[in-house]
Formats: sequence, C-alpha cells, structure tokens
Amino acid sequence: MSSEPATPRPGGGRGLRLAGLIISLLALGILLRSVDLAASARLACQADLRFLLACLAVIATQVALRSARWRLLLPRRSNGNRVALRRIPAPLLAGYLGNAVLPARLGEPVRAYLVARREGVDAIESFGSVVVERIVDMVTLALVAWVAAMGIGAPEWLVRAMGIVAAGGLVLIAVMLTVGLGPFATLARRFMGWMPGGDRLEMVAGWIESLARGVDRPSRSPAVVVAVIISAACWLLDMLTFWLVARSIGVEMTLPAALLVAAVTVLGTAIPSAPGYIGTFELAAATTAQALGVGADASLALAVLAHAVCVLPAAIAGAVALVTMDVRLGRLAADAASASRTAAGR
Repeated sequence: MSSEPATPRPGGGRGLRLAGLIISLLALGILLRSVDLAASARLACQADLRFLLACLAVIATQVALRSARWRLLLPRRSNGNRVALRRIPAPLLAGYLGNAVLPARLGEPVRAYLVARREGVDAIESFGSVVVERIVDMVTLALVAWVAAMGIGAPEWLVRAMGIVAAGGLVLIAVMLTVGLGPFATLARRFMGWMPGGDRLEMVAGWIESLARGVDRPSRSPAVVVAVIISAACWLLDMLTFWLVARSIGVEMTLPAALLVAAVTVLGTAIPSAPGYIGTFELAAATTAQALGVGADASLALAVLAHAVCVLPAAIAGAVALVTMDVRLGRLAADAASASRTAAGR
C-alpha cells in the first residue's frame, strides 16, 4: 500500500485533516477526564478472545451482505451484464481502508472509481450507487436504533436524536424515489449563479448536478427496497459485534442496548476526525454505553476493543485487496479526485 498522499480536493484537504486531528484530540480529552485509564486497560487486556474471534465471523458475513447490496445498486456494465459478485468485495474492502486512513471518508469515492475503472461501468452512476447505499444505511440504522431506544427506555436525547435522523432520512429517500434530486440540483445552480464566487461555485454546482445524475438512475429504485432489508440485517450483525465485545470483558448488555451503542458510534464516525476515527469512535461508544448504565472504565474498554475489532480486520483485508488488484491507495485517491473534477465540468 502506497503512502502517497491523495490530491487535495477543492476546499483544502489539509484543512480537513487538521480539523479532524483537533476534533479527535478534543474527544479523547473529554473521554479520558472521567475514566481510570489503567483500569480500562486491564479490562481490555483480560478480554475473552473467544468472543473477539467470533466477531471476525460476524464481520465477514457483513462484508458478504454489503457486497451483494452494492452489486444490486451498481449500474450494469457496458455489455448489459451485472458486475459479478466475486468482483465486489475487493473494491469494497479497499474503500474501507480508505475511510480509515484518508480524510473525509474518501474511501467511498475511491471504491466507486475503482469499480468503474475495473468493470467498465459509468463512473457517475457508480458514485451515485455509493451515495444511495450510504443514505439507505443511515436511514435504516436510525430506524432500528429508534425502535431499540424506545423499547429499552433509553434517555430522551437518544430517542429524539434517532427519531430526527430517521425522519429526515425517510423524507430524503421518498424524494429520491419520486421527484429525484435533479430539480434540487437545478435550483442550486440557479441560486449559486446569483452569488459571487466564479469558478469555484461553478464547480460546486457541477458536482451537485453530477451527484443528482448518479443518484437518479430510474432502474435503481426497485433495488432500494432490497437494500433496506440487507442494511437492516447488517446493522443487526453490528449489534451482535458490540454485544460479543461487551461479553468478552464481562459486561452484561442486552441486544437492543448493544444496537443503540453501535448506532450512535457509527453515526459519530461521520464527524471529521483523525485517521481511523480515533477519539470520535471511543467518545460516542463510551458515552452511549455509560448512558445505558455501563461503568465508565468498562465503557472505555468496550469502545477501544470494539474499535479494534470493527476497523482493523477490514483495513487489513483492504490492504491485501489492494495488493491483489495491484493498485495503490494514494494513486487511487488522486485519480478519483481528478475524475470528480472532470465529472463536475460536464
């Protein structure tokens, strides 16, 4: 895997990295003020490896399901055939690695570009499939977490937060499946035309229109329903992962509570952070676990172990995938950024 940096996107990749680093340091500072670090470390070191190894099987199942889902949402190849399922996991895992080590979740455009280049599918529609996938993922996660939060009598702020995210996401999906994003992209371009900004705003308007074209593929609409079902299954597996990690350190946690911790943690990784979601992952997981009655020291141990189990195996598999495909992450990120600029100019 290359250590070559990705070409900064307009707006400043350095600024994103600096902001992410500051947020991660703040998150760690907030978290470490309220725990006994030595006690948390002892709990983590004494974890039952049988439960952690079981997590690997759960994560492998998730990768298989997410590969099948992405295949459904991807456009067909130029010859009219679908991309073979066996060709999906490697780019997917490469994207996971990119999300872990690049700023602003750049692994998503990297995997979209990689599939477009390898399989001969339309690049804009490939990126659109990733956007649809992420929207479906977040909406499904918020829905199941909202149900879980109400079922276990979680703190009101958790119930409201999940409800707001779920409601907003459902509205967005309804818009995508009915009128589409195209009309909103046209309005955005007109609005930006009234503002000073010149070429920069023109490029932003081009990105918005390219995104709308990629998302608004009519033949993708029926697959969204299946994607929601697969996403729900994946989040239940994520719940199982957090539950197994909790069991490994002797924490008794119900499955709905584990789902809620997983949901808030995943949503927390959307916040800019240092590579690998360091700090934001731990703060979200530990804070939610404490809100559900887990002790502070055990919450931190749970967060650190869950972070390692959720990120490291996928990142290592992504590095292996890059080697097998004979590609370099830094070059992929630079090419994907270049492709996005070209698409914006269409």
